[in-house]
Amino acid sequence: MNTHKILLGALLIKPDLAAYALPDLEIEHFPADLQPVFAALSGLWNTKGQLDAVVACARYPEQKTAILECVQECESECVRLTRDRVEEWTRLIQEQAALTRFQELSIQAASSLTTFADLPDLYSKMGEALTLDREEADFRSIGTLIDDYVRRLDETPQYIPSGIPVLDKHLHLAPGNLFIIGGRPSAGKTALSLQMACEQARRGFRVCYFSLETDPDTLTARIIANRLAVPLADVKAKTVPQSDLDGLAELHKLPLFIRSASGKSTGWVKAQAQRMQAQVVFIDYLQLLRQAGAKDRYTAVTQLSMDLHELAQGTGILVIALAQLNRNAAHAAPSTADLKESGQLEQDGDAILLLSSDGEQYKCVLAKNKEGKVGEVPLTFDKTRQRFLAVTSELEERRR
Repeated sequence: MNTHKILLGALLIKPDLAAYALPDLEIEHFPADLQPVFAALSGLWNTKGQLDAVVACARYPEQKTAILECVQECESECVRLTRDRVEEWTRLIQEQAALTRFQELSIQAASSLTTFADLPDLYSKMGEALTLDREEADFRSIGTLIDDYVRRLDETPQYIPSGIPVLDKHLHLAPGNLFIIGGRPSAGKTALSLQMACEQARRGFRVCYFSLETDPDTLTARIIANRLAVPLADVKAKTVPQSDLDGLAELHKLPLFIRSASGKSTGWVKAQAQRMQAQVVFIDYLQLLRQAGAKDRYTAVTQLSMDLHELAQGTGILVIALAQLNRNAAHAAPSTADLKESGQLEQDGDAILLLSSDGEQYKCVLAKNKEGKVGEVPLTFDKTRQRFLAVTSELEERRR
């Protein structure tokens, strides 16, 4: 079965189905002998808004034989031509093109001419090759959009909670969002992200945690301290009572996966997240991601920010990226302008939480929040037990 020929033939036999295939296909999706046919039909559809085999043959006489072969190939299959079938063939063609591209890159990676320095870029391209573009919605009238809204009034919003009630009161994270947690070293970024990762996994979300700075064993010790509410020093010294360790049974069942990602690129992270079917991805921390070909750090981080934004929106994964703040934020209340090495992070983040500490007291501020209020969040950090806790209601009322 030649899916490429059958699809092109189907669009000529039943032109009204062209709108469900041509916008999602590129010339690279077709073998070399069919690329001129696709280009001819795509050009005719773009200019005329319709397809016709007779018109196509007259306008592109050099492709007449190939066009008729496509029609004959489709007719020989004796299948009913429907939108669902055309969309299925379109998807198969996209997947085959992605597989072919991935195989080409794999051969290139195995080549003796490929150096170690080439691998991060190849990883990135492999990740892109395996990512099929999500369907782009066409224009919709405001009336249709309002009808859809009213129809969904009884539905529960599809948010992914952080698992920290006082934060979820104002923060509404959704699939496809980019959430940035910024802070200076020792401000609690990793501890907060691990606490969130455990809480989200406990709620059934598949979570992948990519650590570019700390090894998984060290992160595990911090998770144990957090979940058991015991001092981290005791966990490291292995002096936690066995009766307390029994409380770790719940962790065994969580869909939480941690791996080192030192020196890796956004493309590699994307490929791994899709392989694991992740719903939430943590990156600790984003400035350590490798960006090939950037002329300076500002350009590199700017591109990383855009790549992470595309990763979230293009896959529907909630991406939570930790970020370092500039040194001048060490002795002052941080702002989004302090996000290190690029202002693009401030623009791309759907929400930004900034953490700061003077060594004794910790402060959390929602500096950007597209879905709710901004301002200080009543959280404090128990560094000994690696836990973020809500400030007492009395203190919260006093701050109001």
